Amino acid sequence: MAKNNIKGNSFNFKGSINVPADKSIGHRALFLAALNEGKMTEITNLALTEDIRTISKDIQSTINCLAHIGIQFAEVKGKIFVKGRGIKKLVAAPNNLHCENSGTTARLLMGLLSGQKFDSIIDGDESLKKRPMKRVVEPLQQMGANINSEDNLLPIEINSAELNGEKFELNLGSAQVKTAIILAALNAKDVTTIKDSMPSRDHTEIMLSHFTKNLKVKDGIIYITPDPIINLEVINIPGDPSSAAFFIVGALINPGSDLELKNICLNPTRIHYIDILKEMGGKIEITNSSEINGELVGDIQVKSSDLNAIDINKESIPFLIDELPILSLACALASGKSKISGADELRYKESDRIKTTVSQLKILGASIEETNDGMIIEGGNNLVGAVCESFGDHRIAMMNSIAGTIASGETTINESDSVAVSFPNFYELLDSFKKR
Repeated sequence: MAKNNIKGNSFNFKGSINVPADKSIGHRALFLAALNEGKMTEITNLALTEDIRTISKDIQSTINCLAHIGIQFAEVKGKIFVKGRGIKKLVAAPNNLHCENSGTTARLLMGLLSGQKFDSIIDGDESLKKRPMKRVVEPLQQMGANINSEDNLLPIEINSAELNGEKFELNLGSAQVKTAIILAALNAKDVTTIKDSMPSRDHTEIMLSHFTKNLKVKDGIIYITPDPIINLEVINIPGDPSSAAFFIVGALINPGSDLELKNICLNPTRIHYIDILKEMGGKIEITNSSEINGELVGDIQVKSSDLNAIDINKESIPFLIDELPILSLACALASGKSKISGADELRYKESDRIKTTVSQLKILGASIEETNDGMIIEGGNNLVGAVCESFGDHRIAMMNSIAGTIASGETTINESDSVAVSFPNFYELLDSFKKR
């Protein structure tokens, strides 16, 4: 079991960094490239360097699964080249499609495979087998998908079926459900429409509307026409704002910090946590913004700041679901009492992130209590180094590590290698900010 030791008050977040490629966009770029029939798509920045070991494990899971259904991949100096087959020429996998720990891979595959003329079985690791799939299974079954599973959990068997176009009104605030429906709709018999009454990440709509005429958004309704023709030669993946959040909070809470994060995705559905941190008093500035492949991309400048408490409610949760653990750390160090509510979804991630966030910050000395749908945090705490558990959850491991930079004494993070799910070089980058 890997562990990492963090010596408190020995970090200074100054300089300029790049963080790994955005996972949400990376997954979708790979699926879209797979539909680019007979053509080669170049995907840049999936690997942080020319070393492909810096590709996150979740992205690697998508690559592996797509390869098993006939998509060809090549790597040249960190760039990934994908030869697609189109939506109707995929092939049956020789074995179960193992998604490891990647919920996005599993749910998007369910959509892609539901209308195929062959059978598939989607599986995952023990953690992923505990995560709910019903919200994806039901709308796909409504389209005519033949899906079987025990209690709507992995492994899931998807049998050959012909899909119908449907009209959906979603109120889940889930981009994965929406994307699974969109991928299925591209292989249906007729047009599908989606009205998303609770907004969620919109990377799929942006990407598809940019590279094909088979998806259009009008008056808040998504229209998907079957049999997509994709026009995609090169797509660059910006830096992941969820990964950036850990170093942004690290810079805010460590005195004397002045940090620039380069080439970050600035999609409004992904950087709401920056609005929250700025409302708390964080000195954060966005610069050099431009549009790439339909997505807003730019740099983020952060300086150490005195933070104040804040309430985060249900309306904000869909836009903060990955950042709530690190925001909870910011609240623990802010002045005043903060409350997070309406965050039930946190209980169904890689760990029960309400329980694990509360337990670990409490071990470090924070005054924090669990509620049914969130937590209450009395700020202004002086954190003290301790032995922390990651529970195999990359975001809990990184939260503990950033907390360790400001805690007195030494903090030990067990199962620290879980960070590779999204941020393989996290500790290498963190170590670069140690005071010399």
